[in-house]
Amino acid sequence: MKNTLRGIGATRVLLLLSSFLVACEPAAERVPGMEVVAVGSQQEPLYGKVGSYWPTSASGFTDIPVCWTTAGWNSEKTWVRQTMEDQWDANSSVRFTGWGTCDANTPTDAIRIQVDESGPRSAIGRTSNNPSMWLNFNFATWSHICNDGVDDASLPGTDDREFCIRSVALHEFGHALGFYHEQDHSGNQPGTAGYCDNTIVREADGDVITAYDPNSTMSYCAQWTRSTLSDLDKQGVRTVYGVAPVEFQYHYYPFPSACTLVNEPSDSHGWNDNYLCTAGTEGVSWSSSGSISGQRCTQITELLDLDGWTDNYLCVPNYSPLQFVWSSLLPVPGMRCAQWNEPSDPDSWNNNYLCYTQRLAFSAAGKIAGTTCISVNEPSDSHGWSDNFLCSELDEGIRFSNAGPISGMRCTSVNEPSDPDTWSDNYVCVPTLSLLNFQWSTTGPISGKTCVAWNEPADSAHGWNNNYLCY
Repeated sequence: MKNTLRGIGATRVLLLLSSFLVACEPAAERVPGMEVVAVGSQQEPLYGKVGSYWPTSASGFTDIPVCWTTAGWNSEKTWVRQTMEDQWDANSSVRFTGWGTCDANTPTDAIRIQVDESGPRSAIGRTSNNPSMWLNFNFATWSHICNDGVDDASLPGTDDREFCIRSVALHEFGHALGFYHEQDHSGNQPGTAGYCDNTIVREADGDVITAYDPNSTMSYCAQWTRSTLSDLDKQGVRTVYGVAPVEFQYHYYPFPSACTLVNEPSDSHGWNDNYLCTAGTEGVSWSSSGSISGQRCTQITELLDLDGWTDNYLCVPNYSPLQFVWSSLLPVPGMRCAQWNEPSDPDSWNNNYLCYTQRLAFSAAGKIAGTTCISVNEPSDSHGWSDNFLCSELDEGIRFSNAGPISGMRCTSVNEPSDPDTWSDNYVCVPTLSLLNFQWSTTGPISGKTCVAWNEPADSAHGWNNNYLCY
């Protein structure tokens, strides 16, 4: 079956003959669809385009405005938003914002979505196009199998149309984030597991960062679990956009971070599902009845809210590098800040911010957005270390070696004696004139020092739950 390429400005249109957006298997009904893809892409685990990624703020968030050019379809728009927040948002620093009607107040660079009967497609990455994405909610002429009144056994759930809307949108938003089709990955070769022969377009400047992922939501041949991201999808989006360092969430969703419930029981305005999340294991604790003895605590209060907010404290161990500052009057200049707002509470929470400094942080789930990060991977250890990073607010010249000390630098051994996977030659190093004087501990924080927990949860069986890098 031959696919047709047509040029449209700086993009190309792929004519797809498939039953649904990307099915490779034979289907009972084939209808044409189109997707806009980009020329000159850079291969990622999601096959991304260099220069197309959305900018990340100094606070560690990648805010991407989204709006609709088409009225109506409120339920369907909610499905799309829920899926993006549960998948791309929840697994990275990406935060899709807005979701209202496109108008003169919409930022120049934004995802502008048109709903019509054409084939779903999207521009690649950051764009000012209007529209920049097309979604089909009706499936009257395109992929009619999604709305033919018959429950298709190959599609999960009992509502084919809802599943199609969610999964197609997940794929198109991947393009909007700057990701290309996974079947174009150089690891997708005939005879290999998961080979996909649907519309392969090799790019000369491709750069493979992780292994080929036949289960990616960006692959035309992915299995029908496409309303969720694969593990490598998650790793890929974190590789590009990182994870948020510190974030307040007014509705909890699973995320590769440590989250602490921050609830005031006397306040009935939606606080029972609010969390403060950090990229690393920072030992954050919450109290709604005064400060916690032996910890460094910051009062969290809103003077206009009389529902018990006079004795609430956010606390960290004295060794923590996190230094919090609370503001009820907008962000503190010169500090990274996370907005602390429960939308259901009418008592003036919309201008409250938790600001902080954090010289060093460790992440077991990707680089921390808005910081300088180095990979701390031991290739011989298969227990989750490939996406671990040591990050700093400023570039302090820190380097990591898994093959002995680095010549010309001051190095500290990073070793867990209980781990058999060759950690004995791993070192974290700093320039000889650095003011950082590291000490390594395998038995908890060192008294009187500032310490960063160095913890890969997937390797806890080998003793990594009490290791600290102190300074």
